Amino acid sequence: MKLMTTLATSMASMRVCFLTDIEGNWQYVRHFVRQSTCLRFTDAHERQLDLKDDCVLVFGGDAGDKGEDTLHCYSELVRLKKKYPERVVLLVGNRDVNKMRFTSELDDSEMDLRTMARDIYNGPVWVPQAKRITLPKFLTKLMQKKDGEVTEVLPDAELDGVNSKVNRLKWMLDYTMGSDGDFERRRLELTRDQGEASRVVSDDQVLQSFMDSVYPGGVLREYLLMGSLAFIAHNTLFVHGGIINRSTGDQDEDGITLGRVPGSLEVIQDVLEWAEKLNGWYQNELQSWINQPSWHADHKERGGDELMSYVLPSYEHSVVMGRHLDSTGMPVPLPSYAANLLTANSINRIIVGHTPHGTCPTVIKQPQTENRTDSQVCEAVHRFDEVLMCDTSYSDMQAPDNRGLAASEVILLPDGRVQVHGILPDGKRIDYETQESNIGRLLRDGTMVKAKVVTSADEDPCYLVFKVENGYSYTYHYRTLTELMEIGFQGSEQ
Repeated sequence: MKLMTTLATSMASMRVCFLTDIEGNWQYVRHFVRQSTCLRFTDAHERQLDLKDDCVLVFGGDAGDKGEDTLHCYSELVRLKKKYPERVVLLVGNRDVNKMRFTSELDDSEMDLRTMARDIYNGPVWVPQAKRITLPKFLTKLMQKKDGEVTEVLPDAELDGVNSKVNRLKWMLDYTMGSDGDFERRRLELTRDQGEASRVVSDDQVLQSFMDSVYPGGVLREYLLMGSLAFIAHNTLFVHGGIINRSTGDQDEDGITLGRVPGSLEVIQDVLEWAEKLNGWYQNELQSWINQPSWHADHKERGGDELMSYVLPSYEHSVVMGRHLDSTGMPVPLPSYAANLLTANSINRIIVGHTPHGTCPTVIKQPQTENRTDSQVCEAVHRFDEVLMCDTSYSDMQAPDNRGLAASEVILLPDGRVQVHGILPDGKRIDYETQESNIGRLLRDGTMVKAKVVTSADEDPCYLVFKVENGYSYTYHYRTLTELMEIGFQGSEQ
């Protein structure tokens, strides 16, 4: 299937719908599609997706992992891509790419604890050592049948009785992939799909399901082969995570992923050229994985190894792992270097998923330089304006799935405007365009305007404002337009 980096010329008049981070939760897809102006269901059970004729779908990555419908989520996205190859774009996320590890880490050649790759044996390096659960520690816990802390790890030779592929997979999911509980969720999905609730799905069948998904013909393998890292449409750049380096938090030129392709020291100034080369690198890494799915004999390298590293939290300059937040969890605008480069390439915004950020999409407005010259004013239509963060997978922490009713659709129009509409956890509806002057602005009380709430014509306009502290603690308030003016915006005169 032809690799897509930009929208085909014949589709320049189409709307672009952005859906991201469904993470195996088909009920969330239902909430999304029921209010979508671009997607629809074709069956009474709301299990089969279709795309309206005037729309393009960009899926932002992370299709599976944390819900009970991972296989179905991947199957529907792959089916839709096959049906509309030029109107469906599948970006890849860390939860998609990291499953490539199965073919090497669960290979027969890796099952001896004494000879397996040491990097895997010692556990995820991005987790602080004090909190890291290594494979031997996990197996020791199983061997001793303890629920508490393991004080002394057993020697490798004493762990052979529990060193099975099933237990290896459980460890990988729970302690190295952020997918804790996914083994049992897969069992539930398989049990439901076979239509015989009384029939027990064995551990080995669950294991085989995970392996089959990445083997030739597997649905996750198909998704990866159809996927890409970056896409450009209507003066907008789409990536899974972002372009600010998550591993260091640096926002100077060295900390920006834009223009960087692994294996090259060059910082590419042409954004389209960069996106094409980045997607080309991705495809080459996938082919390397297909050619060499297991480790080389020295356990130092495997096919696609750099791509698997690219989606780790510790990797520098990854569009999959980028993060547009400060240490408290509040949004940060792009540094001027990146904004200027995007402006020079007529990119007005970036739309991302990956980092959960509240009850509905977060708009990060880019500060604009005042007192521009006439020529700069003329070019303002091409200036970089905003970042949209659209992962709402933690929209309602009181709900069993952490999402509840909340779902918002982001629509990119051919003229470059962006519409956002949806429902909040409490049932209130939002509907606005991101160019609305109050959206994405910081208030003097430290809160930020997140969305405009639907109100009646005779009511004062109402907005949802928020603040994040300690990285994860969110507070929300509804403010009328009058109240916003009374509080005041940062950077404006009293």
